[in-house]
Amino acid sequence: MINIAQQVAKCVALVEDFAHTGRDLSHIGVSRVALTSLNEDSEQGEIMTFTRRDVFKGTLLLAGLTGVASLTSCSSAPRGDGGGGSDGAGGNMQVWNWPSGFSDPCMKRVQDKFPDYGIEQVVIGGDFKQKLTTTFAAKSGLPPITGIKGEDIAFFRAKPDYFIDLNTLGFDKIADEFLGWKVKQGQSVDGKQVGFPMDIGPTVMFYRHDIFDEAGLPSDPKELEPRVATWDEYFRLGEDLIKAKPGHYLVRNAGSVFSMSLAQQPYQFVDEDKNLIADGDHIKKCWDLSVDCLKRGIVAKIQSNTPDVQAMVNEGTLPADFGASWHLDDLQGDAPDTSGKWHITQCPGGAGNIGGSFLAIPAGIDNPEKSFEVIAYMMDAEGQNIEYVEKGHFPSTHASLDSEALAGEVEFLGGQKAIEVLKPAAESVTEQFVDENNDAIGASFFTELGQVEASGKDPQKAFDDALEAAKKLAGQMGVNVK
Repeated sequence: MINIAQQVAKCVALVEDFAHTGRDLSHIGVSRVALTSLNEDSEQGEIMTFTRRDVFKGTLLLAGLTGVASLTSCSSAPRGDGGGGSDGAGGNMQVWNWPSGFSDPCMKRVQDKFPDYGIEQVVIGGDFKQKLTTTFAAKSGLPPITGIKGEDIAFFRAKPDYFIDLNTLGFDKIADEFLGWKVKQGQSVDGKQVGFPMDIGPTVMFYRHDIFDEAGLPSDPKELEPRVATWDEYFRLGEDLIKAKPGHYLVRNAGSVFSMSLAQQPYQFVDEDKNLIADGDHIKKCWDLSVDCLKRGIVAKIQSNTPDVQAMVNEGTLPADFGASWHLDDLQGDAPDTSGKWHITQCPGGAGNIGGSFLAIPAGIDNPEKSFEVIAYMMDAEGQNIEYVEKGHFPSTHASLDSEALAGEVEFLGGQKAIEVLKPAAESVTEQFVDENNDAIGASFFTELGQVEASGKDPQKAFDDALEAAKKLAGQMGVNVK
């Protein structure tokens, strides 16, 4: 007889994880997790099948080249109990992760390589950052290896003493195998390598080539790319679209432009010296772009993560969007009947990064050399390729970007070879510093921009109000305010 309560708890944990993926929800669709089956005969109580969208799955079956297989169960890995894990010498070497963690093939590969280490993935539900922070505070029960989510790396790299500097274990000798900006993202201000690079989320532009054809706009990715090289050119394309097809928009809301253009800057709201730079030219530039698209009338003015977005995507009245590589997963779930009608090209203004993750080794554990040995093997090019095929986690190694595992055509994208766009995007991401307090301090700008969009608040007054709120909060957080 199955334990329904336990299974519901598992699924709640998985849903919570999807809510803490680091994805910028101001401009992307919700990554829903669907309850798809109930197997009452399961002796172990694995009663439900949770499915991530089958990203790239068309050619996975045909060529074994590119795809994302379904995540077919909540997780068979044991849930962490706070007891930590051994160092792998005569016991189990635990790898802490969240419910959408490493695939079975990835874990099997590393377990076969190090059979004496007893490597096991421990799935932590709920707020992973809080669990890890609490364990550090207790100074006991730390695992030999832990994951760090992309949205949490700014917080943890500001506490480098929590972790072993991976350069002392040999990371500096293999750092060149990974994208330089991703390596830098995992470093503390004083240069300690806190995070070992895992997956990334390079941003691109997704668009409906059939709608663009109908509107007389360039629909081939290579022909379209120069027409959307800058934000101004993208906005002009939006004006052309509305003239040809009234009621069709290239921007869902002004916050999406603000968010994406921020991702293209070397800094956001705070610099490395803990100075507030929210009044900098780079912030005003992003703000002005967001206001400009509103003035041009090319914004749908719909809130992200609502049924309105899904409806417009299905109808084709929102025939373009920008997002990370994994945004394809959202589109497949929101509009499966549009398969084959999409293409991707470079993002206006250049590529940024949203999402991704790292592995780290907590300070004070025994035999950190063994932990590093496992991590380095697990996340080499072959290991990252496996994760891409199984989970859609876009790799951060140079070798992966040139591998056959990423070279296939993508059915949902009309047979386009996505890597031809994603590789240059990944390689051109702007190296960006993000402070641990960045999101909290910057929230007022999104709030005020929403007021400009929804109620017509004066843009300059809104900017001044956002800056004043940011200064007040920054001072409370110990950030230097001029």
